[in-house]
Amino acid sequence: MNKFLIMLQILLIALLSFFSSCGQFREKKITPNEFLNHTVIKKERYSKDSLEILIQLKIFLSKHEDFFYNKAYFDKTLLIIDTIIYSPDFNKLAVFVITKNPMYRQPYSDGKNEWYYDATCYLGLRQSDTISLSWWGPNFTNSTDEEELSLIIRDSYFTEQARGDTIKANTYKYNLNDVRFWGSYVWNEIEEEEIKKKEFELEKINHPENVFEPKH
Repeated sequence: MNKFLIMLQILLIALLSFFSSCGQFREKKITPNEFLNHTVIKKERYSKDSLEILIQLKIFLSKHEDFFYNKAYFDKTLLIIDTIIYSPDFNKLAVFVITKNPMYRQPYSDGKNEWYYDATCYLGLRQSDTISLSWWGPNFTNSTDEEELSLIIRDSYFTEQARGDTIKANTYKYNLNDVRFWGSYVWNEIEEEEIKKKEFELEKINHPENVFEPKH
């Protein structure tokens, strides 16, 4: 019996190690109170930003770009802005996006639910009166409960995003509700990506023969 218990303990430890390495379990790191982001934006601005973001996301969806590469997304897919989080100067933002799709679009649907929900996160830079979006991820898929999924993504970004590693100059050093996040390395990447986008658009105008864009 003792030998059986020992083997069972070894098996449990191995399983925990496996799931941890696969990202199923992460150590929660609570943002210290003194660094919590309490930025609040006016309702009118929030509504205007939401509308602009939705317009851009619908374009991504129609082209099956970024998060919307999956062909299960189509013109009837409902896009939901779950939450927009702002930097203190309002020039940077993070958007929690949820999609609502008919269950019949799932290749392995069990037919028990009418809808399924996916979610992700986009980061945005405000440039004058426009917002430039970049897909950041990660993705959360195949939920059958919108409210539960909303809680899951909040918990992930607010308590599990901060990692004790040094990937890309501490890109994941802070949770998304940490005011220090807005000065982290990830924004260097976003700005570099914006420069490349502008250079690409300029090349399309000046030298269209040099630009190849795949058909969707």
